[in-house]
Amino acid sequence: MKQYDKGYLDGQLDSAENELYFLYEIQKQMGSQAHMGDAITIRIQDTEKLLKDNGREIEF
Repeated sequence: MKQYDKGYLDGQLDSAENELYFLYEIQKQMGSQAHMGDAITIRIQDTEKLLKDNGREIEF
């Protein structure tokens, strides 16, 4: 992988980590209203998978 591509990917993963943090906060505020099929829950799962697939640890 070229240095530019690696830097771009790292930036995208950093952005995904920030997004995931805010999604967790929104979900926490929703409380028991969030369900497995909700858009926010699906987005959280997709973002977690993206991060894990690219070697990032999720620590929130």
